[in-house]
Amino acid sequence: MDPLDVERTVMRDTPAPPQSVLQPGAVLGQYCIIRLLGRGGMGEVYEAEHRVLGRRFAIKLLPQELVQRSGSMERFEREARVMANLEHPHIVRVDDFGETEGRCWLRMEMASGVKVQGSVAVTLQDLAAAYGGRIEQRLLAGILEQVLSGLAYAHGRGVVHRDLKPSNILIWADGEGAIFKIADFGLARLGGEDWLRSRAELTVRASMSLGGQPTAAGDSEGSSTRSLLGTYEYMSPEQKRGEEADARSDIFAVGLMAYRLLTGRGLGVKRPSEIVKDLDPRWDALVIGAMEEDRVERTGSCAELLEAGERKPAKRAAGPRPLPGLNKRACRSSRSAGPPRRPRSRAARPGTRCPSTSATASSWTSSGSPRASS
Repeated sequence: MDPLDVERTVMRDTPAPPQSVLQPGAVLGQYCIIRLLGRGGMGEVYEAEHRVLGRRFAIKLLPQELVQRSGSMERFEREARVMANLEHPHIVRVDDFGETEGRCWLRMEMASGVKVQGSVAVTLQDLAAAYGGRIEQRLLAGILEQVLSGLAYAHGRGVVHRDLKPSNILIWADGEGAIFKIADFGLARLGGEDWLRSRAELTVRASMSLGGQPTAAGDSEGSSTRSLLGTYEYMSPEQKRGEEADARSDIFAVGLMAYRLLTGRGLGVKRPSEIVKDLDPRWDALVIGAMEEDRVERTGSCAELLEAGERKPAKRAAGPRPLPGLNKRACRSSRSAGPPRRPRSRAARPGTRCPSTSATASSWTSSGSPRASS
């Protein structure tokens, strides 16, 4: 089983499988469906073209079982407005929503993805897979800076994600670098937290009854099952107990993402620095603080989590090994290998490039020099 236990985004140029709700060429209101981009526990995502504007968007079609729940339309409209009002360079923009022929949908900006190791990575999960399950610490620090920037913005407006995981972090090419954005803010509230938790628990039980093996990718519920397994895996202890989530629940998910992406392993008793050679020991403090069982004892905010990455370690950690294809110039331009730190500005500007993400966000030529993805 994949140690990250999360959904892999499906990117295909071939026709959508028979199990998808909409087929290429189908019409949904003002949109013509081009292809299926991905399927998860909270619905299907399609590339679609506006028939009047001629522009292409990502359309998220919500599950019918969610839409049919009592009071769902009111919740849908309320949460869709919340999502549409989140304007930040590291949050996926939702700029329209509606209901067409009994199907609720959200219109989002479409992730371009980046070329890495000969494949296209559209999500943080894809990126980890391209590097064999682990992301080098210097690179991960830059990614988490962007994620925490978007998360802090949302928390400051009273919005909690509740379903943060690597497959909900999308990637856009930005010259030789990349921009990482959080997707699906507010979707966990559409059916209610009890509904999401119960679905995830049932999926986990079903997976265990099958010997712990994920549903095959070709199966109709394969991607949805992996998504719900990921949802349960990254839930905070209080969410699994059925308690209301808050900002600290998202902090727990960030800590678990850091642990798994650094080590490539499921959670265990060893600290990250005991697993990964030459890992900056400040990562241990960040992960432990973020993953306290009792949220009262947990790191309370994104700002505190960034501060944990700034604290001087007890001993100086050795420098990291360069990433495959990373040239010397890129190494010199990268900052220290420690955890994410508070950016100088309150929020990163669109189009800015964090040096520590430039290597992964590029496709590599045979000479080893970075080349921006198309």
